[in-house]
Amino acid sequence: MYASVHTDRSGRVFVSDDREAAAMDGAEAAPLAEAIPLPPGSELLPLPREAVAFDRGGRPRPLAKGRLALAALVPGHIRLAFPAYVDDADAGPLDPLPYAAVGADARGELVVAAARAGAPQPAGTAHRGHSPLRAHPANALARQLARCSRDHACASAKLGVGGPELPVPLGAPPAERPRAPVALRSGYAGAPIEPASFRPTAREIVEVAASHLAAGGGPVAFGRGCDGEPLARIRVLEEAIAGIRARAPRAEIHLETSASDAGALRRAASAGLTSVAVRFGSARAETYERLHRPVAHRWSDVRASLQVAIDHGLAITIALLVLPGLTDRPAEIDGIVALLSDLPRGRLEFRDLGADPLRTLAVFPPTRALGVRTLLDRIREADHFEVRLPAAAAV
Repeated sequence: MYASVHTDRSGRVFVSDDREAAAMDGAEAAPLAEAIPLPPGSELLPLPREAVAFDRGGRPRPLAKGRLALAALVPGHIRLAFPAYVDDADAGPLDPLPYAAVGADARGELVVAAARAGAPQPAGTAHRGHSPLRAHPANALARQLARCSRDHACASAKLGVGGPELPVPLGAPPAERPRAPVALRSGYAGAPIEPASFRPTAREIVEVAASHLAAGGGPVAFGRGCDGEPLARIRVLEEAIAGIRARAPRAEIHLETSASDAGALRRAASAGLTSVAVRFGSARAETYERLHRPVAHRWSDVRASLQVAIDHGLAITIALLVLPGLTDRPAEIDGIVALLSDLPRGRLEFRDLGADPLRTLAVFPPTRALGVRTLLDRIREADHFEVRLPAAAAV
């Protein structure tokens, strides 16, 4: 049993020894059953919502006005449940972040409903490159990356030229416009939130990428951070990939995408792309389209793009966006397991879906969820896929 933890509007944290911690993995509160000590690098966030806990009779009860739910953001882990709270219909939605439930152990130390599902990706903090402005002061892409690092504290842009990865924003438009209060990318600290509006030329991209690779840098990556759908700017993307490949034949060139356009992905692959990460929150057409609300594509286009990746021998990562109460429903689990079974060897990366959890779940018909732990256990059926967690944001 874990003790309930709540906060107030000043941010003070309180442990209620006479109340059991509650968490939510769907529409109803349940006792916080699985938790780990709060990992280093976690961030505690008060939620402007009345906290819920279990009383001595085992009933979930609101704690009272002014006693607010406390959440944690836990980069490098997968969230198992989100905080139990009473929604406020008169308030705006919560910021779309990956809130995890918090409690306290018998010693009063904070614990969080999270787990590691596999080896984390390297965080990329051991070695950083230098600012691209040193070598390319007139290059507009170099100036944009410096601005992203300085003004927006973008963890990816901070890695610099010659670092473990070079993120290249294309200023592409989004392929999805969800109605639900969700962030279909990372919601962690260090992740950019301002949509990219800068549009570099292929020549500018190749110039910075060539310097990055010549300095011993890691992959050149399109579609990271704040960018929209890189495939929507396929002409520039195709030309940039071909130019990088001509300058550095052995370079690793990566694309993160919504997989909205199989024809565009084929062009990128033919130009010299080496790996692709396809990001989604459901492998079922109905759920996918309700969650993502794609602008001009459907789930069938995502499947067609995955087939293109297979046909061209690209290294494939499935970036699964996980929301307790949605991704762990029986049909959703069956859908992702079936999809992985249809794919060749690859990597599965779990990412928490940033969301106002209750209002996002309200968009979908109520259905029993089995729990994120069951999802993690079932994924092991696809043993040809390496299971990983995203790295904590570089700081």
